[in-house]
Amino acid sequence: MIVAVCSDKGSPGATTLATALGTVWPGDRALVDADTAGGDTPFRLWTQDREHRLAPSPSIAQLAAAARLGLSPAGALPFSQLCSLGLPVVPGMLSADRALPLRGLWPRLASETSAWSGTVIADLGRLQPGNPSVAMAAAAEAVLVVTRVDLEGLARLRERVAELAAAVGDPRRDRTPVGVVVTGAPRHRSFALQQVRQVLLSIGSPVQVIGFFAQDPGGAQGLWEGRWTRRLAGSDLIRSARSVAESVLAQWPSLLPRSAQDEAEPDSEVGGIDDELTRRWGPRAEVGRG
Repeated sequence: MIVAVCSDKGSPGATTLATALGTVWPGDRALVDADTAGGDTPFRLWTQDREHRLAPSPSIAQLAAAARLGLSPAGALPFSQLCSLGLPVVPGMLSADRALPLRGLWPRLASETSAWSGTVIADLGRLQPGNPSVAMAAAAEAVLVVTRVDLEGLARLRERVAELAAAVGDPRRDRTPVGVVVTGAPRHRSFALQQVRQVLLSIGSPVQVIGFFAQDPGGAQGLWEGRWTRRLAGSDLIRSARSVAESVLAQWPSLLPRSAQDEAEPDSEVGGIDDELTRRWGPRAEVGRG
């Protein structure tokens, strides 16, 4: 299964959200850096011993080549590197030029990685029209579009959510796989969510606002330092990532680990979600509201 994370113009934090989600996601998961403009993970994440940055190989290049013949039941894991945060990561290509040879491999790569029983969190970077990694989004259970609340962000959001929903929509699904994650300062959380909901409502979009991801420089610094500390675990960054994970799992319960699906109440998936997340992280704390 795939959860795709992307943004539009600018850099509102898709890689940070994808990485933070990976650290809190329940069950088997792997972060796959699928940014065709050149991935950030080789420069940001550390090896398990924190002595070096992630190695250039294995990477998404080896994963894509293997996908042509079919992946094993382990999916992307044999091509991942365990980073110091305890998250298996398939690093991306270092530049757009190096990603060009993969152009024809994306549909097969998407099909093979989506068949894994765990969750691939795919960082697609800036997902513009014509980007070949749209195939990953089309194969995803959920596509999270990260947006800021400013004049340019809101104006482009109206266009992009409609384009993306049409590009990855599947008439066999009851709902669109696309959801919006709003990012900003924690004190502006309520205002930012309200603004984005009003924009989507004004155009009659079926796309829902999934949650809020805090812009937290201190938390982001801790994340990229690669040490899982109590301070990082309690940061607005990680707490908001957990909240987004809960919302995604509630909207798309097929992403739940099998153990949590089995334990969910017949009329509600939320109990199973909360039980699974609490076992892993403890009781949830609220992100600051403004």
